[in-house]
Amino acid sequence: MPAFFEELLLCVVAMEACGGTHYWGREIGKLGHEVRLIPPAYVKPFVKRQKNDMADAEAICEAAA
Repeated sequence: MPAFFEELLLCVVAMEACGGTHYWGREIGKLGHEVRLIPPAYVKPFVKRQKNDMADAEAICEAAA
């Protein structure tokens, strides 16, 4: 995963906060990206349909905006 973020132009990276995202947020932040960890309670209202990775990603994007 670090290799992927090294290749990206600097951007905002939004993730739903959990134990693992704190580590990855620090690592991605070291590469110069702006990291936003969003509490699950703020993401849940944006999930429009069944819980899956695609629906979660869409909800995280909306919550970050």
